[in-house]
Amino acid sequence: MIFGLFTYTEMEQTIKSEILKKLEIVAKLKEKNFQDVFEQNNEKLNLVSSRYQLKVELDNYNTNSNKINKIASQKIMNEILNAIKPEVTKFEDIIILNLSGRVVASTNDTYIGTIHTNDTYFIEGKKQNNVTILYKDKNQELKSYLTGPLVLNDKLLGVVTIFYNLGDLLSMFKVFEEQVATGEINLVMKDSNGDALIINPLRYNPAGSLNLTVSKDKVDTPIIQSLLKNENIFPESKDYRGVDVLAVTRYLENLGWGLVVKMDKVEAFAPLENLKYVTILSGILVGVAIIITSTFLGNSISRPIQKLRDIMNEVAQGKFDSKIDVKGTQEIEDLAKQLEVMRFNISNTNTHLNELVKERTKKIENTISELKEKEEALEESNKNLLLANEKLSLQSKIQRDFINITAHELRTPIVPIITLTELLYNKITKENKTQKNLSKESEKKQEFLQVILRNCYRLHRLTEDILDVTKIESQTLKLNKERVQLNEIIMNVVNDYKDIISKKRYGSDKIRIVYEPSKDNTFVNADKVRLSQVLSNLLDNALKFTKEGNIIITTKKLKENEEIMVSIKDSGTGIDPEILPQLFTKFATKSEQGTGLGLFISKNIIEAHGGIMRGENNSESNGSTFYFTLPIWREI
Repeated sequence: MIFGLFTYTEMEQTIKSEILKKLEIVAKLKEKNFQDVFEQNNEKLNLVSSRYQLKVELDNYNTNSNKINKIASQKIMNEILNAIKPEVTKFEDIIILNLSGRVVASTNDTYIGTIHTNDTYFIEGKKQNNVTILYKDKNQELKSYLTGPLVLNDKLLGVVTIFYNLGDLLSMFKVFEEQVATGEINLVMKDSNGDALIINPLRYNPAGSLNLTVSKDKVDTPIIQSLLKNENIFPESKDYRGVDVLAVTRYLENLGWGLVVKMDKVEAFAPLENLKYVTILSGILVGVAIIITSTFLGNSISRPIQKLRDIMNEVAQGKFDSKIDVKGTQEIEDLAKQLEVMRFNISNTNTHLNELVKERTKKIENTISELKEKEEALEESNKNLLLANEKLSLQSKIQRDFINITAHELRTPIVPIITLTELLYNKITKENKTQKNLSKESEKKQEFLQVILRNCYRLHRLTEDILDVTKIESQTLKLNKERVQLNEIIMNVVNDYKDIISKKRYGSDKIRIVYEPSKDNTFVNADKVRLSQVLSNLLDNALKFTKEGNIIITTKKLKENEEIMVSIKDSGTGIDPEILPQLFTKFATKSEQGTGLGLFISKNIIEAHGGIMRGENNSESNGSTFYFTLPIWREI
C-alpha cells in the first residue's frame, strides 16, 4: 500500500512540475508579447506626434487670429490626419486638442469643437506619451487611448489622442484558451483603492473586463502576488473564483501591470484519476504478497526465503526486471510462481502507467508546441506590422542620409570645377577677341565651356537646395536675423534678374519685371541671405513659365501694420492643376528645368520667419501669383 501511494504521489508531482514549466513558458511569451504590443503602440503614437507639418499648422492655428488662416490650418491638419489613419489599420479615430481641451482637428468631424478638459487622456497627454489608458466603447469592447503632447521648439501646443482597437492584444488570450480547456490569462492593474482590477475579458466572466476587482487583502492569490512584483509559480493556490488552480505570475515593469497564466487542477490531474485506484490496489497487493510470503517462508528453508526477500525488495524499489524463479519446497515454489505473476502484473501496470504519463505529457508538449508556433506566427505578424509602420520613417531617414551625404560630396568638387572652368572660359574668350580670323574650333570651345559653366552653376544650385532640404527636415535650419529694409532687398534681387533677362538667359528679352518701391521704409526682422533666396526662387519660377509680358511685384501692410505681404504676379502658363494640391511639397514639378525643391525650401524659410506662403492661379488673366508675409520690425 505504501508503495502504491508512493508511486501515485511521485506521478502527481511529476505532472504538476511539467505543467507548471509549460505555464511558465507561456507566461514568459505573453509577457514579451504584451511589452511588444505597447512598445509598438508608443511608436505608433510617435509616428503621429512627430509630424513636423502637423505641429506647425497647430501652432499657426493657436496663434493666428485671422479666421480664414485658422480654417486653412485646420484643413491642413485634417488632411494630415486622414493620410496617417490608413497607415495603421487599428487606428479608429485621431483627434488634435488645443491647450483648452477643445478638438481642433480630427479624422471624424463629429469631434470637431467638442471639449475634453477633464478627460484623463487630455490630462495625461499634456504630461507625456501614455498608451495604457483603457476604456470600453458603447459595444462594451475593450479599446485604448494613445495620447501624448505636441511640442514644437520646446513649446507645448496641444495633445494628440488616438482611439485604438486592442484586437491584437485580446487575440493573445484566445490562442491559449483554445488550447487548454480551463486555461485562462489574467491581466491586472491597480485601481484607485489599490485593489486588483481585471483588464481583459475572462473565460468565466466575459463582462469582468474593467469591472471585476480582487481585494488587495487577498495576498495569497496569484493576482495580488503579480501586482506585488512576485514572479513565481503557485502549485497550490485559488483564483478569483475560489477554484484550485496551478498558476504562474509575471510583472510587466514598464506598464505596472500584473500577469497570471493558470489552469484548473481538475484538468491538470485528470490523467491520474483513472490510474489512482489501480496504483493503490497494486501497492496493496504487493504489500499483502510480501506479508504472506514472509510468514510462509518463516517456516521454510532460509536460502529460498532470503532469495525471495531480495527479489521482492527489488520489486519494492521499482525494479521489475528480475524474474522470480526460486527452488525449494513445493509451497515455496508455488509462492514464487504466484509472486512472479504479481511481479509481471505490477510491471505491466507500471509500464502502462508510464505510457499513459508519457502520452499525456506528449499531448501537453504538442499543445505547448502548437501554442508556441501560433505565438511565433503572431510575433512574426507583429514584426511585419512594426516593419510596415517603421518603413516610412526608415525610408525617409535613409533618403535624407543618402541625399545629405551625396550633396556634401558633390559640393566639394563643384567649387574647383566652377573656378577652373570660369578661368578657362575667360582665357578662351580673351584669346578669341584678340584673333582677327576666329576659327570655328575656337568658337566651339567657347560654346562648350559656356554650356559646361551653365550646368555647373545649375548643379551647384541643386546641391545647395538639397542641403537646405536636409536642414529643414532635421529642424537644423538656422536664421541670422537682423533689422533689414525690405525695399532694398527686393530691389537688389530685381536688378540682378533684369541683368539676367537682358542676357536672354531665359530665352527671351520680352519679359519686364515691374516693382514700385513703397514710399515708407519698411523694416523686417529677417535673414537677408535667406530672404533673397526666397525672392530669387519665386522670380526664377515666374521667368521659367513666362515667355513675354510683365512680372509685377507689390508689397502691402496687413493687420494694422503688424505684417507686410509681398506678392509676385506673372503672366505665364500658370500652375498645373495636378501640381496645385502639393505645390509646396518636395519634387512637386512638371518642369524639365527644375527639381521641385525651390518652393518647398522657400515656404519653410518664410514659416521659420513667422510668416506664411501660398500660391494660386490668376482668376482674371493668365499666369499665377505667389504671396508671402513677414512680421514688421518693432522696436522693443
